[in-house]
Amino acid sequence: MRFGARVLKTGIAVVLTFLITNQIGLAPALIAGIASVNALQPNVYRSLETTWNQFRGNTIGAISAIVMVLLFGNNVLIIGLTVILVLAMLLFFKLQSVSTLAVITVVAIMDVPFGVDLSTTDFLITAGTRFSLVMIGVLVSLLVNLVFIPPRYETKMYHNCFNIANDIFKWMRLELNAVTESQNVKKDLEQLQSRVTKLETMYMWYKEERNLFKKQRFGDHRRKVLFKHLIASTRQAYNLLKRINRYENDYNHLPDDLKYHIRIEMDEMMAYHEQVFMKFTEKIKPETSELYVEGSHYFEETLMAHFLKEYSQLTDEDDKIQYENILEIITSLHEYSRSVDRVDRLANSFFSYHTDNNKIDIQDETLDI
Repeated sequence: MRFGARVLKTGIAVVLTFLITNQIGLAPALIAGIASVNALQPNVYRSLETTWNQFRGNTIGAISAIVMVLLFGNNVLIIGLTVILVLAMLLFFKLQSVSTLAVITVVAIMDVPFGVDLSTTDFLITAGTRFSLVMIGVLVSLLVNLVFIPPRYETKMYHNCFNIANDIFKWMRLELNAVTESQNVKKDLEQLQSRVTKLETMYMWYKEERNLFKKQRFGDHRRKVLFKHLIASTRQAYNLLKRINRYENDYNHLPDDLKYHIRIEMDEMMAYHEQVFMKFTEKIKPETSELYVEGSHYFEETLMAHFLKEYSQLTDEDDKIQYENILEIITSLHEYSRSVDRVDRLANSFFSYHTDNNKIDIQDETLDI
């Protein structure tokens, strides 16, 4: 776990829950506190959806607990049987995502305080109070997500993409110049894989968000498509680095001319990708698509044509296998190129048309001391 907005919101939710329950005079407040922690979600849309599901799941749990206590009492075996029954019903209604809190509701209601007569209205009042405590915790979590520190997914995704891409570019340049230690690269590749996966998870949360204003929904959909392909281009950059690392020995044994050609193509793609990042913050004009990389005009033929020319001159089978491995690198480079080009065209379209509605609020990431 990392200290961030969600940690702060969890603390705020617990404090508000205890303040509200103490003000109203409901007890035990512990039930509401547990519910508020359990119900906290990473985004507003999921909080709204979860609140509705929690209400249905907790209602099923509360009704089941009350019925079972009135019919059979609150024996330990009856509590266990009720939990099984409630979980089965939640699975039937496809509410298994809220099963934890529904079980807490069942146990809270069936664990009747000493002195409460199960056959009188005292039990029903106690059950209603504990159900209310659970729902207060759920509603407080929803309120905290709506009001306190709303997630800035666009800023987070942009800076995460930018930082991950820069780390990938660093390792690519080191790999192509044959100055890396294989073990260090593999260790960093595992970390990069984890970071890209977290980035894709963050996008799924961002995709779930809904705008309440109909006029802004079209712009929201365009932003979501734009970030989807920006993250996809980062994934393709990672895949390319992974291929280079896997076949670095084959690459190092290529003729110098072909190695130089591959390195130039990759330098051009990395510079192109960096330029696309600048378009997202509107630091360069959208129509800027031409870039100059030193050495990019040195070769008159394409990289694929150059590769095939070299491959056609081979006679040794081992050399052919080596070149087939290099073909995987070139294929990854082509996929990466197409991915970055797609993001560039989408960014050009996004920032060139309907400019009043198409804005991305990316805040600067200040890391200076």
